[in-house]
Amino acid sequence: MSRKIGIKQGAAAIITGASSGIGRSLAVSLAKKCAARLVLNGRRTSSLQETAKLVIAAGGQADVVSGDVADVAVTTRLVETCLTKYGAVDILVNNAGFARPGPVPSLTPDDWRRVFEVNFFAPLELIYMVLPSFLERKEGKIVNISSVAGKVAFPGSVCYAATKFALTGMSEGMASELGLRGIDVITVCPGLIRTEFFKNNNNPADITEMAEQPGVSGWLIKNIMSISSEAAAQEIIRACEQGGCREIVLTGPGKFVERLAGICPPAAFALSKLIPADHRPQSADK
Repeated sequence: MSRKIGIKQGAAAIITGASSGIGRSLAVSLAKKCAARLVLNGRRTSSLQETAKLVIAAGGQADVVSGDVADVAVTTRLVETCLTKYGAVDILVNNAGFARPGPVPSLTPDDWRRVFEVNFFAPLELIYMVLPSFLERKEGKIVNISSVAGKVAFPGSVCYAATKFALTGMSEGMASELGLRGIDVITVCPGLIRTEFFKNNNNPADITEMAEQPGVSGWLIKNIMSISSEAAAQEIIRACEQGGCREIVLTGPGKFVERLAGICPPAAFALSKLIPADHRPQSADK
């Protein structure tokens, strides 16, 4: 089957978790790249509206549907808005993410259900909503933002990792099946990305802030350990432009950990045990 390469001008896209971070950067980059027409979702209405303003300034169009992506009424409005305003959905970006950090005994089954609703079932609902159109047209792009935590589970983020393992497995499986029918499924596994995310969640290990500190440690975090949300967005757009289904792992350390887990699982397990279970991983819109 011949495949359409690139992202067409005026592509209509839905992006969840667009209030900040990867979602915001991806929205602005798509606007600059192809005058994209976007429907944006996030829980923080004022931040989401700021993203929409940036999209419009960059040459795109933007509509805002704020609310919890785990609410089916919200996901339904996202798809209906895109179809009504722009006539189609060309790209679906499942970016919204949530976590309940902490050791396993401190969590409840309800905590796990909540994180799965946002990180796994909301993307699944959206995929099923756009899938009939994608299959009929024999084209469309689904971008699932998973995590390196969807490859290697670390203490203190076991619940989050479980949802990302599920999302990664779903995304890779769908790629092998739907790719044969003209649909591109891109699985994205970021490592540390510098976003507003850490500050928004009162995380004492604010990677963005630490990267701006003078000295060797700040330089290492900024140039080796992490990448900016803008750089992440460019990598995602590049994968979409290449056409076909693929998985991309972002950041050098992220690639190292992912490949270590594939080549020598015991070494990756030993490395993961060095992280204290009471650390506070990211836990909101990316």
